[in-house]
Amino acid sequence: MGTEPKRILVIQTAFLGDVVLTTPLFQVLRDRFPTAYLAALVIPGTREVLSGLPILNDVFVYDKKGRDRGLKGLRSVARSLKAKRFDVCLLPHRSLRSALVAFMAGIPQRIGFVQSPGSFFYTRRVWRDGSRHEVRRNLELLKPLAPDLPLEATASTVRLWVASTDEDRDWANHCLAEHGLGTNDRMIAIAPGSVWATKRWIPEGFAAVIDGLMSRYNRKILLVGSRDDVPAVDKVTTHCRQKPVNLAGKTTLRQLAAVLKRCELLITNDNGAMHVGVAQDIPIVAVFGSTTLGLGYGPLTERAVVVERDLRCRPCGKHGHAACPLDHFNCMKQITAEEVITAATKYMEAVPPS
Repeated sequence: MGTEPKRILVIQTAFLGDVVLTTPLFQVLRDRFPTAYLAALVIPGTREVLSGLPILNDVFVYDKKGRDRGLKGLRSVARSLKAKRFDVCLLPHRSLRSALVAFMAGIPQRIGFVQSPGSFFYTRRVWRDGSRHEVRRNLELLKPLAPDLPLEATASTVRLWVASTDEDRDWANHCLAEHGLGTNDRMIAIAPGSVWATKRWIPEGFAAVIDGLMSRYNRKILLVGSRDDVPAVDKVTTHCRQKPVNLAGKTTLRQLAAVLKRCELLITNDNGAMHVGVAQDIPIVAVFGSTTLGLGYGPLTERAVVVERDLRCRPCGKHGHAACPLDHFNCMKQITAEEVITAATKYMEAVPPS
């Protein structure tokens, strides 16, 4: 590219997990270009993930389903970005709308994946290797900026980030104390939600895991998730014989990160909370249904167990579905609570069961 970029924008307007998986890209950009102005463009629901990161100079919001909806909103966002005079834009999200925003903002260098439907708006295109983890794929976007960067070595050293402040940690400690949970209690978080129905394990399964961990292993259980996850969490609680602490819809993203940091383990579906848990450096037990690790979105940690079924119909899509396309949902129904509990015990501290 010649001269080093002075003002860099990363557009990532996808879901929570996608934004968390983009944080290593921000870290490498900051390490490589320490004096550059570095900013992100995200949707309202994920802004909080990045707003506390010291490596970013700014986080801008594109409310594509609200205030900035439609062509008028797109033009407004593009005008705002144009005023910032970015010289480089990286686009890990393969979105036509994101590509169009970068083009309309007049950013001279626009780097994205060949496979994006908006790739004709890019000035540089990078091949997206479907066999690699998403973090590694995102780092490929650095090739035009830093062709000498050792991507394999770099990918092996990066980590996920979700910022939480002292205030968030104080809130978490106070909240847990209000529910009778002290510093010596061994807590396990469970995240039963997902945007996609076929990525949600059956409520009866989660409930059996909760009852087993509480009665047999003296664990305190926290149910976590966003406001959108509340219905899925409520379905789980209706099947529980013992009462877990339900924090679904009651935390911000940073407060969730602070709560998870207090936990011994996170049991989760393939969802955004899984990546937030990885960012807090706690072990993960993940139940995978319609998706597979081969898609590249698995937990980026060596302390993880993925519980799944080897079925010919998996994966049935890049994300998930509202219902099983084959109308049997065996990928989730065949997974037992005992399998998940056994996976969890691998990472539980040695405490005699009751």
